[in-house]
Amino acid sequence: MLRYLRENTGNWIIKIFLGIIVVVFVFLGVGSFGSKRNNSVATINDEPITREEYQQAYKTIVDQMRARFGKNLNDDILKALNVKQQALDSLIEQKLILSQADKLEIAVSDKELQQSLQSIKAFQKEGKFNLDQYKKVLSLNSLNPEIFEQNQINSLRQQKVRNMVLSAVNVSDLEARDWYLFQNTKIAVDYLLFSPTSYSDIHPSEEQIKNFYTENKDNYKTDPKIKAVYLKFSPEDHKDKVTISEIDIKGYYEQHQEEFKIPQKVEARHILIKVAKDAEEADVNTAEKRALEIYEMIGKGQDFEQLAKQYSEGPSKEGGGYLGIFEKQSMVKPFADKAFSMKAGEIGKPIRTQFGWHIIQVVKKFEASTQTLAQVSGKIKKELEQQELQNLAYDKAGEAFDAVIDGDDFEQVALIVNKKIMETKEFSMNGEGLDIVDNTGFARAAFELSLDDISDVKQLGDAYYLIKPILKIEPVVQALDLVKDRILKELTAKLQKEQAKKEAQLCITKLNDEKTLDQLAEEHDLNVKSTNLFTRNSAIEGVGNFPEFNQAGFSLNQNNKIYSKTIETPAGYYIIGLKEKKFPEEFEILENLKNIKNEISWKKQTQSYQAWINELKKHSEINYDPQLLD
Repeated sequence: MLRYLRENTGNWIIKIFLGIIVVVFVFLGVGSFGSKRNNSVATINDEPITREEYQQAYKTIVDQMRARFGKNLNDDILKALNVKQQALDSLIEQKLILSQADKLEIAVSDKELQQSLQSIKAFQKEGKFNLDQYKKVLSLNSLNPEIFEQNQINSLRQQKVRNMVLSAVNVSDLEARDWYLFQNTKIAVDYLLFSPTSYSDIHPSEEQIKNFYTENKDNYKTDPKIKAVYLKFSPEDHKDKVTISEIDIKGYYEQHQEEFKIPQKVEARHILIKVAKDAEEADVNTAEKRALEIYEMIGKGQDFEQLAKQYSEGPSKEGGGYLGIFEKQSMVKPFADKAFSMKAGEIGKPIRTQFGWHIIQVVKKFEASTQTLAQVSGKIKKELEQQELQNLAYDKAGEAFDAVIDGDDFEQVALIVNKKIMETKEFSMNGEGLDIVDNTGFARAAFELSLDDISDVKQLGDAYYLIKPILKIEPVVQALDLVKDRILKELTAKLQKEQAKKEAQLCITKLNDEKTLDQLAEEHDLNVKSTNLFTRNSAIEGVGNFPEFNQAGFSLNQNNKIYSKTIETPAGYYIIGLKEKKFPEEFEILENLKNIKNEISWKKQTQSYQAWINELKKHSEINYDPQLLD
């Protein structure tokens, strides 16, 4: 099959997708070429999911991943994202939903299908559906109109089922209000910190060091190492074999119009008067007054750039407030909305963002445009050449992998593809000892193999590899003298932590209704510190982001001002007491009520729909070969 694809790949569209399509076959595993000839990969209530359906679903997800990760997409990312499981789950859910659509007699009219097709931008020219464009796009992507339209009908039927399930989800004003209060109430706490590093007088004895070594010998083993041979298939190997025609370039340009659109841009300066996002109203007004005073100076003829150097509080101050040329989405919304609504040369009245008050000067505006074919022809040619080189490299790796599947040994495989077998030095699991573009990726792939097994095709950087481990060196416990410094450091840290915990817990036992943190601090020669106001889910300045700390803080109230347990974090052990609790203002709740209702509704809909899907799965007979996901 791979040989057929290689020999019959003619146009550039198929070549671009070849790198994606062949990944499907590789990740399905060697078995899919041999014993697994059955065309069904799973069944749902006796309805099959065909291998072609699975391959297409997998390809679609890989395509999306490639758009997101580009050249960085490799085996490790695909495994980490569990793409095989995603593909199978999506097909199982589709089958279950369509089965429900059949039971509910949900249909899609010709008009609905027509409107759906007309809304797809890829089928449009100058903003309108174009039949020739529709046929051309399907043809270039080897899609059959009948199959495509049936898939579109299925998609619309699934959406109708989803809408029915979600129609029962509602969010009341009271629910939204309670949620906003829960998320946006703030507290500040006083705390004592028992930091392990403050116990600098701890010095483990020789006997303690020996005992610690004896009890933890497995922690002081050498790293396992292996040695491997490999074949490397690089795009550079095929430099003289690629020719990109003008037709190829034009075809790519026509199919990727969005890529060549240049959005509207603005060149601007600004003067920033800082004020915190959650500042008190008086502070906000004071900052606004300063900004207005500067704005009046500009109106009287003073130079904007000099005023920026004198008064601005932003990082662009030294450059006279110069921000360069930027797109709308690169700035926070209030700033962007203001800047892009102004004319070149105009200076706007102060506007507020989360950073403070801004006076904006628009230096120049650049209208949106589309690069011409002539302007981007060289770029497209270079990109298509790289894609073709990449495909040829994978093509050669695929030829080698075919030979592996046919049972040839590594030396025979190398002869078939005319490649020199390369040999590594001994290397560890983190890639130490290797000299390869992606040391870690190579090492991880090699360590997953049994001795003398040959890997499938692995992409590391731009190149592809077949890897074969030839030697494995098992870890051994190192002598005490070799690891003594490390043991001393780890044992000291352990004893320091134990001492910090002991003293923190001793303090807790002394707590009573009358005793305060200040009194505890005085008894133990500690300083009481305070946090800024924080929410349930925010990081705390000076403390960090530890959910257990936040949760403990929000359990405090006027009747329970000191938390009754120590809180362990990597920094040490905390004892905390309530300092201040601040609830959102009523006007703030009302301003955000609509957005909160929408947010809760979306979450509830997602949970409700997933629960409905899970219930369908629970009452269905679903079977598949677990090896499919290996």
